[in-house]
Amino acid sequence: MADLTFTKSTGLLAWPAAGGQWSARSGPFGLGVLPSGVYAVGRNEVTDYTTSIGAAFQDGTGNGFFVPIYPGFSTTRGSIGGRLGIHPDGNVPGTAGCIGITEHDASSFHDAISNTPANVSLTIEVR
Repeated sequence: MADLTFTKSTGLLAWPAAGGQWSARSGPFGLGVLPSGVYAVGRNEVTDYTTSIGAAFQDGTGNGFFVPIYPGFSTTRGSIGGRLGIHPDGNVPGTAGCIGITEHDASSFHDAISNTPANVSLTIEVR
């Protein structure tokens, strides 16, 4: 069982152990919506919540972050057009295959992931 889930049909990113859920979307740009399956979360590679990130990764506060995710199954996704990840869905609505948090302020997700010890392995199921 994965630690986090992203349900494409409802647009909900949930992390029960962290007590949070966030509105989110994937696609339609690039190769479209993220494929279903289980991904490893790059906990050690989480960027700061900062204004020093591209507009496509910023929330309504002007801050943003990027959390890489790695498919645990065979796919060409992520090898074409950049890395896959979780980030605020800024700029033009939609992502190029990532999970874009659509909340005005995505800091609560960043806080939850940043406060998780770096040695903890996390997974996310996309369904």
